[in-house]
Amino acid sequence: MLLRFRVANHRSIRDEQTLSLIAVPRRGEPKRTESLHVAGIYGANASGKSNLLDALRWMSDAIRSSHTSWDPTKGVPRNPFKLSRAGLRTPSFFEADFLHQGVRYSYGFEMDDEVVLGEWLNAFPRGRPKKLFDRTGPADMTFGRSLTGEVQRIRRLTRPNSLYLSCAASNNHSLLTAIYDTLKFVAIDFVQHGELNEESRLDLVKLLLRRGVATDNINELLRIADLGIERVELVEAEPHDQLIMRRAGEMPSLSLEEESAGTRAWLSLLGHTIIVLHIGGILLADEIDSSLHPLLSSTLIRMFKDPDINRANAQLIFSSHDTTLLGSLIEDGLLARDEVWFTEKDSSGATNLYSLAEFHTRRDENIERGYLQGRYGAVPYLNFEDIREIFLKGPASTHEPQA
Repeated sequence: MLLRFRVANHRSIRDEQTLSLIAVPRRGEPKRTESLHVAGIYGANASGKSNLLDALRWMSDAIRSSHTSWDPTKGVPRNPFKLSRAGLRTPSFFEADFLHQGVRYSYGFEMDDEVVLGEWLNAFPRGRPKKLFDRTGPADMTFGRSLTGEVQRIRRLTRPNSLYLSCAASNNHSLLTAIYDTLKFVAIDFVQHGELNEESRLDLVKLLLRRGVATDNINELLRIADLGIERVELVEAEPHDQLIMRRAGEMPSLSLEEESAGTRAWLSLLGHTIIVLHIGGILLADEIDSSLHPLLSSTLIRMFKDPDINRANAQLIFSSHDTTLLGSLIEDGLLARDEVWFTEKDSSGATNLYSLAEFHTRRDENIERGYLQGRYGAVPYLNFEDIREIFLKGPASTHEPQA
């Protein structure tokens, strides 16, 4: 499980920001290391919510692909902060604390446009750090005594622009391959709003139906969503197989293309959700409320927080604009304050990330109202009088466009 994620110099994230999935103790409670299964991120448009999710996805992709897929001659395909010259010169930084077989580990790396400048892996078997390896340049590495195997041979095979951990997994190092499998978060899925992303998610649903995997779960989750659908069937057709939504009785069946955006959105989420809940990992959901009723969004969140459903300790990290979802989730006890995060940009365009747990809120405080009133920041500033002035300056052009 992911415990903490730190990132700097990625897209709108200039300075180091930390997303913690370690529970914050309530007043009077002792400190504990209980990990959270859900984190929700709120903020104004273009405040950096999606960029934070993308940073976690990018780290996972770098671990998975830097040795096997990155072009040896084209450096590092990073995305630094571009609103200042310093961002282009400064390394990008990624670090994750996570659990592997009950032991806490910390892994991270720094990269510029050309090479890996640093990479490290430490274990904390009894609370104290134990170094496994430390890379202080493209080819400079030291290893801890507990890391056995062909570590030097793997070092020689590691390119300046690829990660040592990625190379070790490609060369079947037993311990580092196991760490690699855990650290790439097993089944990290980045669900974004958009037609192309929805199509790829529906392709996964088609694959599950074609193989007869989780068909009952998919149909049951469709029925309980109260969409009027009894089941979905995969029908062979040219040029692509079609998903047909069957209804009860004599109600006509429709192809998925004829269904509402909400039905398509819910079905497209089910494939990734079922897989991650079954095998573990992280589901990243950008704009979780897009086209979904708040009750369906909250149902998805509830599934990850239910220990009978989420037996693999999967995690859901989502962004949302739906303030009604924010209010109802907290009032109903579904989201705790340490599971709510905000993003806000400063005057230079850099993203800041902070938690609702940093505010001393009353137990009966209306979080939704407080958020919309700007009590916690992370909302756009709009002065309606400025908008009024735009229209008071004079009438808009009434000329008809030329054909």
